[in-house]
Formats: sequence, structure tokens, C-alpha cells
Amino acid sequence: MKINWGTKLVFFALLFMTFIVTMVVIISRQDVPLVEEGYYEKGIRYQDVINTSNNQDTLTQLELSSDAVRVQNKSTQAIQGQLKFYRPDDPSQDAKFEVNVEGNSGFMFPTQSLKKGKWKLEFSWSRDSVNYLVNKDWEQK
Repeated sequence: MKINWGTKLVFFALLFMTFIVTMVVIISRQDVPLVEEGYYEKGIRYQDVINTSNNQDTLTQLELSSDAVRVQNKSTQAIQGQLKFYRPDDPSQDAKFEVNVEGNSGFMFPTQSLKKGKWKLEFSWSRDSVNYLVNKDWEQK
């Protein structure tokens, strides 16, 4: 059986249209979560985040290891802050913890319960009415 060029053209056009419709259906069913709730408002206030990140605090350290996140306070003054874990590919895994560290001590958060993969950590605290912020990328293995 011989097929002429017109029939071939119609066949490939239908095949191409089927491919396009299939791709549109697949793409429209995917869930693309926002990085964060209220990110428009955070974008407006982003200069405050930049200013806070530029503040340097040599008395407080954030140490990341495979089994824990440690906050070390080398000052005699207590610090209060927040430790936030952001999961870029699954916002339902995000977590936020209050951190209170007395002078010359530390705080340890075990990370075995966290899902393996990439995380973004944000540690914000204040001392002497100055705000500080540290952002780190971290991978749970």
C-alpha cells in the first residue's frame, strides 16, 4: 500500500497536535509551590534583610554538620533568635524554631529527623538591639 505525501502530512500534523495537547495536560497538572508565603511583602522589605545580613557578629557562630546544627554563643550576654529550615522543593517540610542561648554556651538542634536533600537555613538573632542574620545552604545526607 502506497501513501501519498498529503496523507503523510496530515498524519504528522495530527501526531504533532497530539504531542502538544499531551504536554499541555501534563504541565498543567504539575503543582508548583511558592518558595514562601507572603514573598511579595518580603520583597518590599528586602533592603532590611540586606542591612541585617551586613551586620557582623564574631561572638556567635552557626556550625552545620551531618547530624546537628549548632549555635555557639561566645558572649556573656544571652541571645534570642529564630532558626528556620526551608525546603526549596517541598514547602510542607519547612520548620521554624525559637533559639535562646545563654552567655558562653551553645544550642544544638539534631537533624536526623529532617528529610534528606537540600535545605536553606536562616538564623536570625539580636543582641544589644542590633539584629543579625546568617543564611546558609545545607544538604542533609
